[in-house]
Amino acid sequence: MDTAALHTLFGALSSRRGGESTAIELPGADLAAAHLRCADLQGANLAGARLDGAKLTGANLGGARLDAASLVNADLTGADLRWADLSGALLGGALLAAADLRGAKLPRSLSSAGSLVGARVDPSACARSGFDEEAILALASAGASFDDIASFPSPLRDALASADAVPESAARSRRPAAPDSRRMEAAPDSRRMEAAPDSRRMEAAPDSRQMEAAPDSRRMEAAPDSRRMEAAWSSQRSSAPPESQRIPESQRIPESQRMPPAIDVPRQGVARRAAGEREPPAVRRAAVSGGPRRAPDAPQLVRSTELRLALSGGALLLVLAAAVALAKIPPRGLLLAAHAGSALGAALLTFALPLVGAERNAPRSLGARLVLAAFAATLVYGLDPSRLAVFRLRATLASGDAAQRSTAVRLLARSGHRSFDGLDLSGLDLSRADLSQSSFRNARLAGADLSGAALMESTFGTAELTAANLRGADLTGTDAEQATGWELAACDAATELPGEGACLLGHPVRASQPSGDTTARSAHEGAAPAGAL
Repeated sequence: MDTAALHTLFGALSSRRGGESTAIELPGADLAAAHLRCADLQGANLAGARLDGAKLTGANLGGARLDAASLVNADLTGADLRWADLSGALLGGALLAAADLRGAKLPRSLSSAGSLVGARVDPSACARSGFDEEAILALASAGASFDDIASFPSPLRDALASADAVPESAARSRRPAAPDSRRMEAAPDSRRMEAAPDSRRMEAAPDSRQMEAAPDSRRMEAAPDSRRMEAAWSSQRSSAPPESQRIPESQRIPESQRMPPAIDVPRQGVARRAAGEREPPAVRRAAVSGGPRRAPDAPQLVRSTELRLALSGGALLLVLAAAVALAKIPPRGLLLAAHAGSALGAALLTFALPLVGAERNAPRSLGARLVLAAFAATLVYGLDPSRLAVFRLRATLASGDAAQRSTAVRLLARSGHRSFDGLDLSGLDLSRADLSQSSFRNARLAGADLSGAALMESTFGTAELTAANLRGADLTGTDAEQATGWELAACDAATELPGEGACLLGHPVRASQPSGDTTARSAHEGAAPAGAL
């Protein structure tokens, strides 16, 4: 067996079960002993294929190409082979019982099949296959049946009829009609009863049928007491009152103002049973269950669905908030997910809000909900809830290793956060960071690497800058008048110092301090070498 061909065939069959019109092209494939019961092989090209011993019971092979195929010992019981091409096929030992071969192109060796009992063949199949009378009689002797033999010659029709090759339905249609008397004798008792005269039917009918056919007076006498009481009550209720008890026309209540009559369900059921009528199914169900069943309220179902959506939106917001809070350094992907997910969660939360008049106009309420959800999503997306990561980054600055704290400062600066007052940033690597217009009042920057950093118009206040690396940093417009350890920081010729400041002997000097001041010079000389940083 060709495993690849079998996999291809099963894939095509799965596509057909899914509603697709997939063509099956497997000419010459080896599918011996394949199990293809009830398979949809309509129009398949299996010319020259090897299907020896294959299980094709009930398969649909209508219009399929099986010319020159090998079907030795194959099981085709009940298969649909209408208008299939079986010319030159090998059918030795094949089971074709109850197979439909109408219109098919059959091989001459069809009569050698293992079983043709109940196989259906028509004159068109014989004509397409070029069968002569001998081949047709051979099929009939093998057990095949012919639906329509009107186009066959008269001797062949008689031979097929004598060989019981005509289905029973077709044979009955050609039999002459029996006389009425013979039909009445052969008919069952119920049919004979319907055709008999009324008097005979009354005598032979059971007691219940006699009671129904009897006059009213006889039925009333033979009826039980409860039935007679019900009939008497009905007759009294429907009979007109005497002339003396009738209400004058002027005192009668108009028809529009009358109260509807009370429905007496038990009495109606008794009356229906007395008249031989069957109660409607709805009445019987109500009587059994004690009342009509109430269908689920559609507005309640809609409201429960809206509450589920709102709960899912709240859960989404909680998950995103927890993810941002637990990450010491929230990655960019998480921040983007928090930005978009929070907008979606806010939109879903709006479904928890009740709308006035939702029960009266469901389409309008749905439109209003969608508009409200879109407005909430747009508002939250514009506010950018991912900025809440600032609180998590500030918490990371208070605890964490130096690398995490440096990353936190950079992310805070990128997100527009410019206040670092009172924070301990000593020893952090902030080289080439954009910290312009930031505030570092009372912050500790001792030993921090600020080389190449953009610190324009920043405020250091009373920040500590002892041994800070300011080489190549841009401090234009910086307020560092009150910063401590300014003279002990490291600078070079590329450092842009504020105002008239200068870099003397690798350390910054304020503009107000004379360059020849012995105190400042001694301070510079006592500072640590720049290479030690």
